[in-house]
Amino acid sequence: MKVTSNDERYVVRSVTRALDLLTALGARGGTASLAELSAATGLNPSTAFRLLESLRARGYATPVEGGSGYALGGHVVDLGTVFLQSVSIWDQARDIADQLADAVAETASVGILDQGQVLYIAIARAQSELGIQSQAGTRHPAYCTALGKVLLAELGWEDAEAILDARPMARLTASTITTKARMRKELEKVRAAGYAVDDEERNPEVVCIAAPITDHSGRCIAALSVSGPAFRIREQGLENIAAVLRSKGLQVSARMGARSPGSSL
Repeated sequence: MKVTSNDERYVVRSVTRALDLLTALGARGGTASLAELSAATGLNPSTAFRLLESLRARGYATPVEGGSGYALGGHVVDLGTVFLQSVSIWDQARDIADQLADAVAETASVGILDQGQVLYIAIARAQSELGIQSQAGTRHPAYCTALGKVLLAELGWEDAEAILDARPMARLTASTITTKARMRKELEKVRAAGYAVDDEERNPEVVCIAAPITDHSGRCIAALSVSGPAFRIREQGLENIAAVLRSKGLQVSARMGARSPGSSL
């Protein structure tokens, strides 16, 4: 029997509803009232209550003191810790970001593709002022970020197109790419160059450059980036920063077991 399946017949509705409640709790900082959770998930309050009590019984939710709502339970942390330990790039992401930020004196990030979006797993800042403000755990669309372009470029076009189709390609700035035709050409350009550029496409006057991190199989498992005010990034030179990123990406990839370019083994 297959371990996984996309067949909706095998989806248990009560389980998905319970997970929706956990997701809603997380989106609200880990604590929320029954009414808030009911509204966020579209569940009847009595149904939400029964599911939350089931989660409480297993340690995935806990009542807030005073009976004003629920908070995430300790078992959620336990599962998260196991997950982080099982994905090796997470173990090194912070050090990678710190080293890269020091090298270019700008904000450095490491991200992965998760549920069709870029999930930032580490961010480090080395700039003294006019820096990019964000934090690990942030998610951004893939189509308008340098990290996202790198991660999409490593997929086949059909897979990349499915991700692009899942959410509107909204115009965030005058430079945002909003059509699949243009994005396909952009991803071809990224593959040829070995790095991607977000040229004020998500935020005006902010430029970001990213390069891939691969594993032993050659699969892109993450990407690393440098971002900063457009005038400072251009002063350093996009090509210069891209060279640093590609070099660092190769170093990290080697730690993940990737073969060096040109290796015949």
